[in-house]
Amino acid sequence: MTPPDAPLWNDFLAGSKQAFERIFLAHYDELYRYGMRLLGDEEAVKDCIQNLFQRLWQRRQGLGPVAETRPYLFTALRHHITDERRAQKRRSALQTGYLDEAPVQHSPEDFLIAQQLTSEQQAQLLAALGQLSNRHREALHLKFFDGFGYDRIAEIMDLNPQSVRNLVHQAIKRLRQVLPPALLLVLHGWLLKYLL
Repeated sequence: MTPPDAPLWNDFLAGSKQAFERIFLAHYDELYRYGMRLLGDEEAVKDCIQNLFQRLWQRRQGLGPVAETRPYLFTALRHHITDERRAQKRRSALQTGYLDEAPVQHSPEDFLIAQQLTSEQQAQLLAALGQLSNRHREALHLKFFDGFGYDRIAEIMDLNPQSVRNLVHQAIKRLRQVLPPALLLVLHGWLLKYLL
């Protein structure tokens, strides 16, 4: 069975600029949102996406088929952003942080899907999310907001699926420890929907 993305990807590999443009346009918005969570700098994210697609075009003859374009591009963007952060670190001795862990940026809207939370509850939720590591927040985002399964998240984050499950479980466990009971009740049904 041929994956739905395969013909378009194969046309791109064969040098079709139209196929390349369609891939770019189909995935740009999602890649931008994901990049913003990793970097939080609009111009840097746009540059990273542009550089990623330039590299794809230049190296298309060495690329192989992919089962699904979306997770492949998320993985490639994550690696590109990680490489960019490493390069920035080398250029600036003042910069600190983990090289393999990009800070994930959040907006209340990401965590308030179908929820009407008060501003106080929003502040409590964001404070609780701030207590999670970058990798925990990234795993939560990829699972709950980008809709990826554990296997795809493992590919994107360069982990094994069990490690991803552990990250998500630990993040939710931590949120349960620090969130007030009333807020947990509001979020409980929403979390269960995704965990089952």
